[in-house]
Amino acid sequence: MTTDNRELVFHQYAMSPFSEKIRKIFALKNLAYRSVDQPMWMPKPHLTPLTGGYRRIPVLQIGADVYCDTALIARVLEAIAPKPSLFPDGNTAATEAVAAWADRQLFMICVPIVFGALADVLPQELIEDRKSMRPDLDVAQLRAAAPALRAGLHAWCTRLNRSLESRKFLLGNAFSLADAAVYHCLWFVRNEPQAASAVATHQHLSEWLARVDAMGAGTATDMPAEEALQIAAACAPRFERGIQTNEASGLKEGMRIGVFADDLPNDVFEGRLESAGEDEIVIVRETPELGEIALHFPRVGYFVRPA
Repeated sequence: MTTDNRELVFHQYAMSPFSEKIRKIFALKNLAYRSVDQPMWMPKPHLTPLTGGYRRIPVLQIGADVYCDTALIARVLEAIAPKPSLFPDGNTAATEAVAAWADRQLFMICVPIVFGALADVLPQELIEDRKSMRPDLDVAQLRAAAPALRAGLHAWCTRLNRSLESRKFLLGNAFSLADAAVYHCLWFVRNEPQAASAVATHQHLSEWLARVDAMGAGTATDMPAEEALQIAAACAPRFERGIQTNEASGLKEGMRIGVFADDLPNDVFEGRLESAGEDEIVIVRETPELGEIALHFPRVGYFVRPA
């Protein structure tokens, strides 16, 4: 008999910046969750059965529903625990715009700084794994670009510092999704000593970082990866099925499609389309190990094509 397990199972690893983004959201909402430690690089034998090869971390699992991409995971947690809100002033568009900027542009300043500076001490498996995602990744080029990247980091830190002169958080006096997204980039770049020192020269930004640091990571209880798979096998997907009436892309319920991120077009995840709306698209995968698994993706930043 299929069981109904609604525990929040968070697949992550400690040094993952995007995992840190969601850990701060768990902290804000005082949510308890089970934490599954996953490898930093492929293969991920206890995650692939759930995701069909989706390589990015973190992933949120609720029973046999698997949520990919932190933009969607944040929305799911907001729906589960609406207060305190990730959109405290109700200005969803501006908040998500800042978050999207941080996740893409600020992230692509901070991560190359760390990888270029620390490549000699990072595991070679990690470097090779990231090269498989980004074939243009070259340590020598990252190091050559370091002065421009550091200048960009300084410029954005200056702007963020000005924004924090008269408020506790980036968009007001309450923590928002914008704070979570900007924070995880700066949290990660502080692994590189020179960048950490540069960030620290901005007083208001440093005080903001200390406030967010102090929030913690929510209430986590470790879970073995095998147990997470057992939960998925014992459950059936639970989500609202159907295609939104104003869907303009020609999608039809039950058709087989592939879903892929706009910045990783070669990683395509195939399944039976079961739901498509403004915020997410859901495909169901039939797996020999776990039965039916529903993969949830955000609409923004992802495309679909016939399988």
